[in-house]
Amino acid sequence: MRGVQSQRSRLRAAVHQPLALLARRSWRRHTWLLSGIPRSGSSLCCRLIGELPDVVALTEPIQDVQTQAVNPEDACRRIDNFARSVRMRILDEGRAPTVHVDGQLVDNLVTDPTAPGLRRWSAERGDIAVDAPASRRFTLVIKHNALFAALLPRLSRTFPCLGLVRNPLAVLASWRTVDMKVRDGRLPAGERFDPRLAAGLSAEKQTLKRQILVLNWFFEQYQGHLPPERIVRYEDVVQSRGAVLHRAIGARARTAKPLASHNANALYDRDVDDLLAGLDADRGAWTRFYSPEDCRQAAESIRAVP
Repeated sequence: MRGVQSQRSRLRAAVHQPLALLARRSWRRHTWLLSGIPRSGSSLCCRLIGELPDVVALTEPIQDVQTQAVNPEDACRRIDNFARSVRMRILDEGRAPTVHVDGQLVDNLVTDPTAPGLRRWSAERGDIAVDAPASRRFTLVIKHNALFAALLPRLSRTFPCLGLVRNPLAVLASWRTVDMKVRDGRLPAGERFDPRLAAGLSAEKQTLKRQILVLNWFFEQYQGHLPPERIVRYEDVVQSRGAVLHRAIGARARTAKPLASHNANALYDRDVDDLLAGLDADRGAWTRFYSPEDCRQAAESIRAVP
């Protein structure tokens, strides 16, 4: 009987050994927060990173922060608690919450491009099974776009963070095709925790100008709170087959299948003159990452799509 009890004690100790590890501050160094401009390929990047060994990637798994957090400090505390607890769940149960399609991370969370009308949300949020990490110090990547961008001044002091950007003309063209608040130039998660952004958007009456305000806000957040090597361009992700992402988080780059750029998407309205004119008139924070000529080339590519 004592032998059985001793064995059970050893099993319990083995199961809960990760909790002692997570109690130390080192676990945060292995927890990356990924933020991207909406429609910049952040879901694709989350999937690509999640395919690396000893990495678990989760897409928009945190539910209570946007609805229950009373201020940025409370929001960051909730994010910290979530990251700690989900690491424990992955180690102990092999499950974690995420946005998924049929239990898998996917490159695009909106409807099939062949569907008529605006593209709408096509994923669901819930627990999925995850592969057992190879080590207790596995890398966890959590993706939230506007939420993490709004809290980046605080989050970047505690967690390693990545920001994902994309050609501004292609971003604006994509926003026109989706049934999302950003199509109207609003960003609820960002506005909730950034009063300056909320006030600016509320004061602007023109949709395109609001969208450009949102666009510049993301670029400003990333430039202001992330080192250059942690700001990744969608175009470089595609060209490198994801290797630029792997290097950004300190992982060994893996050979992946070729990736196709969607900057010239057949779904985009070919008439992008107003978008190009709006960007030319603005010349805001986005110009630190892309040139006006980059936007003109993107516009020409969209116009040339059969």
